[in-house]
Amino acid sequence: MSDSIAAANLNYKDLMQRQHANGSFVSVGNQANKKSHEYDFKIVSFMLGQQYYAIDIMAVKEIINASRFTRIPNALDFVMGVLNIRGEIIPIINLAKMFHLNSEITAAAEQQIIVIKIDTLSIGLVVDKISQVISLRKSDIQPPSPLLGGINERYIAGVAEISSRLYVILDIEYIFSDKEKPKMSTLPQDTDLNEEFFTFFCNQTEELAGVHINDYNKAAFTKIYIDYAKETNLTQMPKLDGATAQNMISRFVSQYTGELWDKPYTDYFTDTVIRHLTTFCSDEIRVLNVGCGNGYEAYTLYALLCDQIHGASVRMLAADSNLSAVSAATNFELSGRQIPSWVNKEKYFVRLGENSYKIKREVTDQIYFEFHNAANIASYNREFDLVVARDLSLSMSADDYKAFLEGVSSKIVSGGVLLLGDNEHVAELKGFDKIENNHMVIYKKK
Repeated sequence: MSDSIAAANLNYKDLMQRQHANGSFVSVGNQANKKSHEYDFKIVSFMLGQQYYAIDIMAVKEIINASRFTRIPNALDFVMGVLNIRGEIIPIINLAKMFHLNSEITAAAEQQIIVIKIDTLSIGLVVDKISQVISLRKSDIQPPSPLLGGINERYIAGVAEISSRLYVILDIEYIFSDKEKPKMSTLPQDTDLNEEFFTFFCNQTEELAGVHINDYNKAAFTKIYIDYAKETNLTQMPKLDGATAQNMISRFVSQYTGELWDKPYTDYFTDTVIRHLTTFCSDEIRVLNVGCGNGYEAYTLYALLCDQIHGASVRMLAADSNLSAVSAATNFELSGRQIPSWVNKEKYFVRLGENSYKIKREVTDQIYFEFHNAANIASYNREFDLVVARDLSLSMSADDYKAFLEGVSSKIVSGGVLLLGDNEHVAELKGFDKIENNHMVIYKKK
């Protein structure tokens, strides 16, 4: 039995008939003899590199072989050209290159192409190898996981394990339709930069940097894009690489990310956050630091609270979904040059060498680092006086981040403080008052 099928100018009905004829039609649970109405839909599977992917067969118009495309000057890297199919001119997309995946596709070879139709638009998708048609029930589909890597989970409809093989099912309508454009706000009227450029800029940044650009951070990314467009004299569709995408993210993230905070940022925190905490915290301060990373933020918060609220015991829970970062945080070491002058080295650190320090055991005893997904904040069975969750909107979809904020609301005591990322924007946070501060995004629980 062959896993592959020849791709030679056939529509999806022909594809199914051929597979039935050669016995390669697959249904979950090896129940191919059961009637088709027991299944909810079918997918066409294919390979990109060493990974199996699939799309809903209802989006497939036909499958063809072709090798000669009309090239388009200044086209995006993943656009191989256009092809005339019975008088219809369609763009040909290298799907692997579009998603920055390893692939065996070469420009000179004859290509296997899945022609899809989304609304009125036909597009040819070049893949490494077309595999088979598979029948599925809705219950066979599991939600995508960020641990899968590769394609951003926002473009994935789900995953299915069939005969010990994992298939990633792409949401092809979401990828190629205009469904995403309403998520992007219109650019300011005083600029002539094309909104379509901005949308594509955001999509590339998301893919290359593995982040989410959504309603909670898009205002900042609009400004970042305008600056980038001016710096590069942008006149055509932007083409980002990995380094450029990371640079865009570095422009967004909060000050002192991945390092101990320093003045005047610590003064902003003291003047606003600690001033509010002192109105109701005296004996103990309960802190939740979500997205603690390697521990720089958690140890900064601990030192600031201990120094400014004398006599209070600081109890902190620091969580991150990066297991290696959490492990590193418990054995926190750094050089003397990395310790700001406001920090009392003798109070919080043990000197290891001429210019190296390690956090004291009595400090780590007060901070519990744990591997935890921010989306599950509602699982905590305690309340906190202070929650610090900077830049988490980058790692969540808009819906997940909204749910996270709702979960936070139930875990902060009345009068407690929530600190978000410097460039995050929440139009309205139910149950909170925003504290005016030009340098930090701070909310107080009513």
